[in-house]
Amino acid sequence: MSGGPFKETMTSKERTIAALTGQPYDRIPVNLLISDHAARVIGVTVGEYNNSAELMAKGQVEAWRRYGADNVNTGPGLTGIAEAIGSKIAFPDSTPYVAENVVKVEADLDGLKVPDPERDGRLPLFLEAATIVLKEIGDQVGLNMTTSGPFTTAASIRGTEKFLRDLHKNPEFAHRLLRLSTDSIIRFARAAIEVGARIGLADPTASGTMISPRQFREFAQPYLTEVAAAIKSIAGAAPSLHICGNTSKIWPEMADTGVSVLSLDDAVDIAEAKLQVGDRVAILGNIRPTAVMYLGRPDDVRENARECLAKGWDNPKGYILGLGCGLPIDTPPENIHALVEAARNYGRWPLDPQRFQISQAA
Repeated sequence: MSGGPFKETMTSKERTIAALTGQPYDRIPVNLLISDHAARVIGVTVGEYNNSAELMAKGQVEAWRRYGADNVNTGPGLTGIAEAIGSKIAFPDSTPYVAENVVKVEADLDGLKVPDPERDGRLPLFLEAATIVLKEIGDQVGLNMTTSGPFTTAASIRGTEKFLRDLHKNPEFAHRLLRLSTDSIIRFARAAIEVGARIGLADPTASGTMISPRQFREFAQPYLTEVAAAIKSIAGAAPSLHICGNTSKIWPEMADTGVSVLSLDDAVDIAEAKLQVGDRVAILGNIRPTAVMYLGRPDDVRENARECLAKGWDNPKGYILGLGCGLPIDTPPENIHALVEAARNYGRWPLDPQRFQISQAA
């Protein structure tokens, strides 16, 4: 590489802010939703990691120091809000999942309340972990707390199949579930922002592979919009939004929610997203998490990174290199290193399309 080895001159926090505000930066930011892979980094089980603020903080700090990505994340993930409302979570030594939904029949909803982030479920644990991380490395890297969006939270307290049936057979009840979910997310977000975190929303059950665009507009978009507005009013900055699967038919609606960043699944083309909504939102993505990060080799990671950079580097509202979804727990460490290395080699400022073998016109 001409000019000698690349040397970083910015902190992760500075780099991310610059990329999202149109300012020069030393290299393209890399965001990884490392979450439970951090348990592997520090040699504990996923269950141990998810039930200890100290281990969660230690795992996130060590993963950031080891890999050099530009974010850390202490949950509550896809299950934390639903658990605090009353659903039961299982912790195999892999991805935690909802083992028992709290709302089995309609009457069960009547006894539920918005959880207290200081007392209910593991919400206090996530906040404590965030506090520890921010105290140790918060001057260098931003901390996101990714939480399930309203639609996914409602599905996690009701059961996905039942909730999707409710959309057709009992829409009023579905809206009541969404109301509780929305209020719960906003209350937690307020507490998370108070400790210094930023919020990311993940609403995978609202995917175009699960519901129609019409259903998204009726049952998902209004509540996402409310959450995004509340977070922006509290924090001064809107959250990011990730929805799994093919979201190409709802990109305008996703941007209309008022979020600041769209994190896109590898099932879609970020070049098309850039054309449709890139003047309204930043784009994050969309390295293939399973086929490349988990099952591939470092050369595959580098090639996929070049593809993503070629498509997203000139997005008007900014671009962040990242995965199409969460990082698989047992991703080989050499592949994570290869992704950050690709950002250093191909994504250094000023970005040059020739560096990742495309023409300016492409």
